[in-house]
Amino acid sequence: DPTSIEDGYSYVMKATAKLGDEYTKTIEPFLKDRWVDFPANTGKDSGGYTTFPYGVHPFILMSWTGRLSDVYTLIHEIGHAGQGALSAKNQSYYNYEPSTYYVEAPSTFNELLLSDYLENRSDDPRTKRFALSHRLSDTYFHNFITHLTEAAFQREVYTIIDQGASFNAEKLNQIMKKVLSSFWGDAVEIDDDAALTWMRQAHYYMGLYSYTYSAGLTISTQGFINLKNNPENGRKSWLDFLKLGGSKAPIAAAKTAGVDVTSDQPLKNTIQFLSDTVDKIIAYTKQIEK
Repeated sequence: DPTSIEDGYSYVMKATAKLGDEYTKTIEPFLKDRWVDFPANTGKDSGGYTTFPYGVHPFILMSWTGRLSDVYTLIHEIGHAGQGALSAKNQSYYNYEPSTYYVEAPSTFNELLLSDYLENRSDDPRTKRFALSHRLSDTYFHNFITHLTEAAFQREVYTIIDQGASFNAEKLNQIMKKVLSSFWGDAVEIDDDAALTWMRQAHYYMGLYSYTYSAGLTISTQGFINLKNNPENGRKSWLDFLKLGGSKAPIAAAKTAGVDVTSDQPLKNTIQFLSDTVDKIIAYTKQIEK
């Protein structure tokens, strides 16, 4: 059944309740005060976007189609907006915007909260498996795998520019297909349409934006693990991190969230978290098949 905007927003509020009253009060106005542009209008960009002008309030642009994936987009963008609102409240105009390095951490953290909520709100193993499958196929596949291939594509394009050469759309198609083919090998058949995916969302190529998802998701995964292991300390650390804006360098900011990005442990913990998720999906499948 289609998911209404009201139901989707209810999921968002219930999923983020673990962050406490300060956070939920920050994001309450998004629906009732219409801080989200939902209609899928002609000419509207795909994906989701958030802006948070200092001293006003955040605003989100997305298109609602009634799918559960729209709830993930909404809670993702509210992750950006929640950080923007909290940092603007606690920082000056000059340092309230977060570093690109970890800008995707608050958004992907919220996606993890949503999957966790959907998994634990029901005793039905099929529903639980669906929530965890969505965690793998959307949050992690998109933000780790898709953006990793886009980063590899971007590196090839920059190499051409560094060599003083030029390119057109046909050349970009060739590069994208080559990257996808080398990445997947013979496991996936790459057709000519797949070569067009480089043009999906232009903001991935602003600076080195596609790289930030891997860093941000590693930080958010460790932050989520911290919240699960120690709710009180995990909540406080994450809120302190959101309030920093850009007032600290990325390494120091991540440490505020309880994540040491100078070591490989958060990445290893993230990989283990994914492995554990796969094991749980297999276990739920066995329950269903019984």
